[in-house]
Amino acid sequence: MDIKRMFRSIRFFLFFDQLKRGNYARKKKIFHHVGKNVRLPAMLVPLHSELISFGNNVEVASGVKFVVHDAIHGVLNFKYHGEKNNSEFKEQLGCIDIQDNVFIGSGTIVLGNVRIGSDTVIGANSLINKDIPAGAVWAGIPAKQIDTFENFAEKRRSLIYLETAEERWKAFDERRRHKDKSDY
Repeated sequence: MDIKRMFRSIRFFLFFDQLKRGNYARKKKIFHHVGKNVRLPAMLVPLHSELISFGNNVEVASGVKFVVHDAIHGVLNFKYHGEKNNSEFKEQLGCIDIQDNVFIGSGTIVLGNVRIGSDTVIGANSLINKDIPAGAVWAGIPAKQIDTFENFAEKRRSLIYLETAEERWKAFDERRRHKDKSDY
C-alpha cells in the first residue's frame, strides 16, 4: 500500500459519521466521483479507488468490498515465464459505477466492469458480477432480481414501526408463534 493510500485510509477511518466520510471522499477526490448524500462505511480505501463512482443518495453498508482488479496475471506470468513481473499477462482493471438512489447491503462484493443502476437495493452478502438494471432489488451469489424497487418501497411504507425493544420482542415472539402453527 503506498503512503498516500495509507494516509487516506487512516483519515477515512477517523470519521465516525458515514455521511462525513462520503463528504471527505468527495472533497479529497478519493474516488472517480462521489455525489451528494453518499454514506460510506469505515473501510480501507480500495485499490484503484479512482475507478469507482458513486451517484447521489448512495448508502454502502459495512463490510462491502469493491474489487476493480484481478491478480491472476502474476500466476500466469510465473507459470509461463518463471517470474511474476513478466509483461505478457497484465493486471485487468475495471470500473464500478453506482448510480443514484442505491443501497448496498453488508458483506456484498462488487466486481469491476459493473454498473448498478439507479433505484436499486442490493441484499446483504451478494455477489455483483454483472450490470444491475435500474429499479430492482437484487440478492444472492451471484445476485438475482428478487423484487422491484417500487414494490419494495410499498412494503416498507406499510410496516408498523415499533418504538421499544419490548414491543419488538413481543412482535417477534408473536410472528414465531404464528409461523410455528402454520408449519403443521
